[in-house]
Amino acid sequence: EAALKSIVLLKNDNNILPFAKNKYASIMVLGANAGAMDPLVANYHGMSGNMVSFAEGITAAAGPAVAVQYDQGSDFYDSTRFGGIWAAGESDITIAVIGLTPVYEGEEGDAFLAENGGDKLTLSLPAAHIAMLRELRKKNKPVVAVVTAGSNVDIAAIEPYADAILLAWYPGEQGGNALADIIFGKVSPAGRLPISFYESLNDLPAYDNYAMKGRTYRYFNGKLQYPFGFGLSYSSFEYEWKKTPGKVFNLKDSINFSVTVKNTGGMDADEVLQLYIKYPDAERMPLKELKGFKRISTSKGSGNVANFNIPVSELQKWDLQKKRWMLYPGTYSILVGTSSENIKLQSVITVR
Repeated sequence: EAALKSIVLLKNDNNILPFAKNKYASIMVLGANAGAMDPLVANYHGMSGNMVSFAEGITAAAGPAVAVQYDQGSDFYDSTRFGGIWAAGESDITIAVIGLTPVYEGEEGDAFLAENGGDKLTLSLPAAHIAMLRELRKKNKPVVAVVTAGSNVDIAAIEPYADAILLAWYPGEQGGNALADIIFGKVSPAGRLPISFYESLNDLPAYDNYAMKGRTYRYFNGKLQYPFGFGLSYSSFEYEWKKTPGKVFNLKDSINFSVTVKNTGGMDADEVLQLYIKYPDAERMPLKELKGFKRISTSKGSGNVANFNIPVSELQKWDLQKKRWMLYPGTYSILVGTSSENIKLQSVITVR
């Protein structure tokens, strides 16, 4: 369940996902991470006798009527020689599982194959994986790219070569079954990015600069690959206020409100409502700040209500001059949306 709820859908051109039942008679599964254990277990892991690789999960879910083939496809370094490309061209659709593993990113010593022996030096995906996807695209068959990683990576490098992109992270022992449930539409994806996906390391302050300015969704206002909280769904939703935020009088108050979410798409799905606060203009104030979220289940054609409660005391900020917590006077914006950049509803409260 944890793996299922964490997978993030980043791209889905022409709603190629989920796979319609009986639409594809043959599926090619390939990629260095498709049958491997490392992309499942990640760092600091135990072991289990019930590991399900991505290739195994997809094969089991496809059933005996679908011809599923597997090939490693590439390693992490060779960008000229690939396996399974011909077979992919003969299949109806390809699922390419690529990306990083814990030996290519992580703490020094653990990530012993990383270029720097530990922390990443770039956002790049392995060049061999990008080249393999480029070769797959030449076959003019649909490609679903599944990316494994534990951090921000350069999705833009593979975006032209994939019709759909899923970020699976390092999902654990049941990662293969979780991926299959999403690809075959048993569940609509509702994972959301817990970090901002920057376009370049050049967008960030120097590594030895510990100031917050320009870091995270709270202080970065440049262009992003994907904003904090981003994630697509197989369904669509409409938001409206059921109860708008009320007035605030003192620190003991709470801001209470509720939002109705209607599922306007074609399948049951979870939606993740994200609550952000925009503060009055003052020194060191964030651009916005996540103060809560609600993951709610909805049936197609119907709605559900998400209730929020924010103690006013949680809006206080530390004043460097007065050396105490302060509730700054001014206008506070209550923002409800699907990510830090896609705001659906907005209301304001005034603190005097």
